[in-house]
Amino acid sequence: MNGMTRVAFGFVAYLVLFTCTIPPTPLHADEPLDAREQERQQRLEYLTGQARGYAMSLAGQPDTSLSLEERPVLRYTNPVRNFFTDGVVFLWRHDSEPAVLGALSVRGDGNVFCEFASLTSNPLHCELGLRRAWTPKKESQVNVPLKVRLPQASDTRRQTLAMRQLIRRFSVSMYEVEDPDQKQQLRRLTSPLVQWSDPSDGSLIMCFGFAETNDPEALVLLHHTPNPDGKADSWTYTLSRMTSRPLAFELDGKVIHEVKPYWKNPQSDTDSYLERRLGEYPTDGS
Repeated sequence: MNGMTRVAFGFVAYLVLFTCTIPPTPLHADEPLDAREQERQQRLEYLTGQARGYAMSLAGQPDTSLSLEERPVLRYTNPVRNFFTDGVVFLWRHDSEPAVLGALSVRGDGNVFCEFASLTSNPLHCELGLRRAWTPKKESQVNVPLKVRLPQASDTRRQTLAMRQLIRRFSVSMYEVEDPDQKQQLRRLTSPLVQWSDPSDGSLIMCFGFAETNDPEALVLLHHTPNPDGKADSWTYTLSRMTSRPLAFELDGKVIHEVKPYWKNPQSDTDSYLERRLGEYPTDGS
């Protein structure tokens, strides 16, 4: 060991000894949250309150209300598109099956936006505090048969493993509205947004999100129903957009569905996707 090395070694040893002698700063459970975390909590309470106020039901059946799960299936920030966006994704169910996913967000400029996607072929009537009701009728890319060459899966664990294998066959690309040549492949979120099983027939539903960052831009829902007669099981998929930007869905490397820019095409109250500005976030969070 030369002189320079001995000096460096001694200096490092001194730093280690000095660091170990500094008493750690105690953390107290009753310490107030920092301002950013307090704001996030206020925004969550505000957005949850907004979701509680929506009335969704089957079309023509106002007494058949969809039920809201008040615990969000996802919270996101989307730091790429907006500064300090705070978004929450909620799930509404019909007879416990997933029916609607809705994203409510406070964006960086203080505007509050909503995005809703229907996951069901049942026509709906949704009062969202807008000038007109949203009455989605999802007639395409819903419950599409999927050819699967897998052993029959009769229990939830095997079904789940099969779905995690099958979802790899899907991919989604997103395009910029002003530059259609700018294309990026969205990444699949690690955990499914929704997982639901029906003990009566052993069926399983898993809904996967595809995102640019952590904000789902596209949804692929897989539905498996075992066949008790020994015949082939039933597998279907449902595709839904969760962004106003153009998308291309692919299965096994082939495009199976494309959606155009939402704001550059005529919108209808019966569209299966809705995006609207709800207003401005109140500064006091009320």
